[in-house]
Amino acid sequence: MVYKVKPYQKFRILFYSKVNSTNQVARQFAEQGEPEGLLVITEQQTAGKGRCGKHWFSVAGESLCFSLLLRPVNKNPEQCPQLALILGLSLAQTMEKVGFQPQLKWPNDVYLNGKKIAGILLESMVQSDRFQWVIAGVGVNLNVKRESFPQMLQESATSLFIEGKKEIIADQFLQKFLSIFSSWYGNWRENDQAQHLLAEYSKRSMVLGRIVTHEKQGKRYQARVERIDEYGGLWLIQQGKRYRLSWGEISLIMDDQPQI
Repeated sequence: MVYKVKPYQKFRILFYSKVNSTNQVARQFAEQGEPEGLLVITEQQTAGKGRCGKHWFSVAGESLCFSLLLRPVNKNPEQCPQLALILGLSLAQTMEKVGFQPQLKWPNDVYLNGKKIAGILLESMVQSDRFQWVIAGVGVNLNVKRESFPQMLQESATSLFIEGKKEIIADQFLQKFLSIFSSWYGNWRENDQAQHLLAEYSKRSMVLGRIVTHEKQGKRYQARVERIDEYGGLWLIQQGKRYRLSWGEISLIMDDQPQI
């Protein structure tokens, strides 16, 4: 069942009691020509997707799962990592407003006390080197109880409820997020100046100065993170040689100490 909810911050909100994937629903609207600003949210997501084809775990009534339909038609695919930074930073700043101190793991994860608390999945359509649409899927472990997590996730994932010992009202959290995101996104749409975005993101980064591992062309590499550039790319240094990742999955070496 689907309900139209009163618009907020220029977003038209569709609430579904149950869907396979909010990204899938939003994508269908995008392909039908729906304008920018649609937000698809659900009480229960049965086949949520994470990056690299992974399953995104969620709990009905305890997780916050939604997708935004965006049409940044003046931007090119090289600028997509910037959008991931905007979404991650907006989530982090929203959590700060309700009393938490999260960290950001490049390119699109949010952590709290060393455990994953939120993730972002971007899907897009490009024509003539310009975005036709972008679907930004967001999953937040809002009020998930520890016993609700599968055994395999109990040591690596957490929720705002677990960390704060109190329930977070989903509507209020979402409204705070949309207000923050709208400001960052509107500024990004209007100009190409990313210095302030980069500075705010970098302050909350958990990977700068750290040794990470990543896969490239079927091989596993280990390098130290040097910086995040204005396009959202990650610069690493390995044996004196610097190179850049525009996207990808990285893992922290947990006993490593940051060097900034």
